[in-house]
Amino acid sequence: MKGKWTYIQSQSLNQRIAFDENSGWLFCEDGTKYNPKELAKITQNWQKAKELPVQVHIVKKAFDGTIVSAENQ
Repeated sequence: MKGKWTYIQSQSLNQRIAFDENSGWLFCEDGTKYNPKELAKITQNWQKAKELPVQVHIVKKAFDGTIVSAENQ
């Protein structure tokens, strides 16, 4: 299936991001990518907000990891 791309200039990340509406994946200009489950965990409603928390992004990028929880420990 071909992607249906939406391109956004993220104010919180200060970079361009691309969201594939068909797959739910988000790709950042800096190479960081988010799967649909991660987006659901870190945003209330990605389709409305279209912004990512910068603190979460910095940690994800630094460790090239997967977000498994968004709860405060």
